[in-house]
Amino acid sequence: MSLSHESDGIGQSESRLVVRGFSALAGRVYTMTMVQASTQVSDKGTRKVERQRRGQRTRQAILDATLEVIAEGGVRAVTHRAVAARADVNLSLTTYYFNDIFDMVSSAFDDFMLKGRARVEQAWADVFASVYRYSAQERRRKAVRETLRIELTRIGVDFLFHELSRRRAGTAVEHHFYFEALHDPRLRELYEASRQPTIKQMTRFAELFNRQSPEVDAELLIGTIFRIEHSALGKPVEALDRAAMEAMLGRALGWIMHLNDPWPEKDKESRK
Repeated sequence: MSLSHESDGIGQSESRLVVRGFSALAGRVYTMTMVQASTQVSDKGTRKVERQRRGQRTRQAILDATLEVIAEGGVRAVTHRAVAARADVNLSLTTYYFNDIFDMVSSAFDDFMLKGRARVEQAWADVFASVYRYSAQERRRKAVRETLRIELTRIGVDFLFHELSRRRAGTAVEHHFYFEALHDPRLRELYEASRQPTIKQMTRFAELFNRQSPEVDAELLIGTIFRIEHSALGKPVEALDRAAMEAMLGRALGWIMHLNDPWPEKDKESRK
């Protein structure tokens, strides 16, 4: 009887050990399964992020290549094949990321304008910081306005020199867009929209000196800057004439600020 009880006790003990062993094993298997699943999810997430990054890099390469093609040959030089070759990507990717040529061209132009926005905004911040150093009453004095003209001419020419030497292709792109917009209504709308922030700032500046027709002054100033850029793009960087830029921009600013004498000094006597 006692032997039987002892056997039963040993059997129960062994059963408990077996159950515990299976429980521990099941726990380890579950843990390993969860770790593997977590790793797989993490790997999938990492691969997805990397694919997105590669896609963004490829798209940006296509945008940059589009601008380069425009800078060299104009908007009409843009083809899927030309851009793919310049970007060193498969031809099919140009149609994967962009619906058509116009989508590619307009996206490249928007990207270009966005990248240059901070520099433009900083230049205007410098302009208005210089102007607002003087009160409205002080700005009525001719000597103050002359000082301002010199400062603002320097700021403007510094900006133009930077754009024409370090971002020359971008400036060329803007001019290509202007001329192509004369023939393409869609590009004309895009180009006009890109000009609005500049027109707004120039009009704001002109209003400080002329409340009657600041919009006209703003357009005249834009025309002068466009002429400076167009002339400079036809010359090598080392031939850029800073003095000529200062003379033209300074004269335009002088007109807005009521500083220009209508007749040169030497002609005054002959015109009496």
